[in-house]
Amino acid sequence: MNPLVEKLKTIQGRVCYLRSRVGPSLLVIMLLTVAVIWTNFNNHLWKEKHGVVIHDVVGYYSYLPAAIIQQDLKFDFVVKQPEHYFGHVIRLRTPDGGVYQKMTMGLAFLYLPFFLIGHVQALITGVPATGVTEPYLFWLVFSSMFYGMAGLLLLRKILKKFFSEKLTAFVLLVVTAGTNLFFYLTLEAAMSHAYNFFLFILFVWLTMRWYERKDFKTSIFLGLNFGLIGLIRPTNGLIVLFFLLYNIRSFSDIGARIQLFLSQWKNILLIIIMAFLVVLPQLVFWKMNTGSWFYYTYGEEGFFFNNPQIFRGLFSYRKGWLLYTPLMFFGLIGIFSLRKKAEAFFVPVLVFMVFNIYIIYSWWDWTYGGSFGSRPLIDSYGLMALSIAAFTDRVFDRKKLFGIILQVVMVLLMAFNIFQMLQYKYATIHYAHMTKEAYWHGFGKLRADAEFYDLLEPMDYPALKKGIYRTKPNLRSTIGPDAVNDFESLSADSNHYYSPDQRYKFISFRSQSTAEAFSGKHAALLTADKAFTSGIDFLVKPGQKYHITVWKKPANANAALAFLSADTKFFYELNSVPDTINAQGWGRLSIVKTIPDFYDNWCKVYVWNKGQDSVFFDDLRIRKLE
Repeated sequence: MNPLVEKLKTIQGRVCYLRSRVGPSLLVIMLLTVAVIWTNFNNHLWKEKHGVVIHDVVGYYSYLPAAIIQQDLKFDFVVKQPEHYFGHVIRLRTPDGGVYQKMTMGLAFLYLPFFLIGHVQALITGVPATGVTEPYLFWLVFSSMFYGMAGLLLLRKILKKFFSEKLTAFVLLVVTAGTNLFFYLTLEAAMSHAYNFFLFILFVWLTMRWYERKDFKTSIFLGLNFGLIGLIRPTNGLIVLFFLLYNIRSFSDIGARIQLFLSQWKNILLIIIMAFLVVLPQLVFWKMNTGSWFYYTYGEEGFFFNNPQIFRGLFSYRKGWLLYTPLMFFGLIGIFSLRKKAEAFFVPVLVFMVFNIYIIYSWWDWTYGGSFGSRPLIDSYGLMALSIAAFTDRVFDRKKLFGIILQVVMVLLMAFNIFQMLQYKYATIHYAHMTKEAYWHGFGKLRADAEFYDLLEPMDYPALKKGIYRTKPNLRSTIGPDAVNDFESLSADSNHYYSPDQRYKFISFRSQSTAEAFSGKHAALLTADKAFTSGIDFLVKPGQKYHITVWKKPANANAALAFLSADTKFFYELNSVPDTINAQGWGRLSIVKTIPDFYDNWCKVYVWNKGQDSVFFDDLRIRKLE
């Protein structure tokens, strides 16, 4: 035989062998791993001083430098070495002088192996071994990928018990790349969600094995797993419902389940003991540092179970789960398909998700701070993967064409999710203050403009802590559709007027008067010594058209309305002749101006008393014409 032909046959055989061993689902996980690695190296957040250990991660991570490098769990080193630890490690004080971290230490256990790798690398390479230098941060970022991919490998095993290889591959792809899970595997990798995603799937896997074997070994691992889940995020302890209700198919099964637990009391006790052992170091830490075995670290923050924000949590433009992760709509409706495709999962997934959504959106800040989408629900995406697979499989059973259409829709939603993730990265989706107007203004854009930021609305966080949902006005730098100064509302220092909607402020020069008013109770009184008021700066774009009006009294007074560019050489409009005079002697000044095509910058509007006599001004309005 020709040696070349023989070699080609050998290569072909090896390829066939690899294809038999590496199916589509495993290939998807490999491709997702490459995508995560590429994204991480493309962003190299470990090179930024505050790119990895940020937000909640500071609280989770602080335990490791304290325990391993400084051997100081009272965190005194933070004060002694601020040049190393400022912003990376915190020390919070109790009212009586104790020390605590807002976050519990559960995630630090998962960080630990990668922290140690970073520590060894720092020692070998001569980088300062402080726990917060580049080697530590590099491995911290990739720890998220390790646990996330481990979760996908376990999820693959679970899915393949009920669904085909191809459907398993498809579901793994869309649940990872089509949701905010991918964001928390990469751009905010050290946040808790990829780790919890893994722990939830591991809990499901161990639950299935426990009901098959009911042995001590599985009970030990199940207890350790559950303890870690609860320690990282106590409300995630709700996952115990999955264990209690697994394979419950009717009410008649409940009695048999109770009997099973009673007969397996040793294993149940072992699970409880193992879970307690995981939590014990945290209890000891609290006792040593606060004097109490349990210390509530969230202060005034808490739950409002009588006022859950479920509708807003699911659908709002601010942070609605199904708006920013629309693929999960199929996850929710797919729960009911589990009854046909994976019946053992139907009751536990349904009950868990109902209670999980209720508890998540009962938290005082149901948006959970700065985040891409509704991040607490990422932890349960393993369960949602099962329901998405079940729904897709049922649609295919009914008609193949519908199944193909459904998968096309999911792929489009996956692409949409990736685009929205980029929008979030480039701030076209704001981390906390989104509104309907801001969402649609930025829709399809990768870069935000000034008008986008003007459409945002921050929440009133002090009110939220009392269970009251309301927003605060956001001061704007663009006009849309109009800005009004009725001269009624002054700032506390009297230096500015506020518009009735509190979105614009105007310089007052302490000009407010009750002597005259075109409307309301106040107007601005200008004299020869106090000649200007109601100054406002705002951004304009080429081609925009503005109509500006103000009322003055006396109507024939030597006083003007001014509209000008930041550099007056571009344009400077001044009008002192009224176009309307009413019976009370008030005259309306007007300026209509189209911004020149070459001008894209700041403009100013103000009123000016040019003469020696006193003049009143009221109801300044700046309107952007469509």
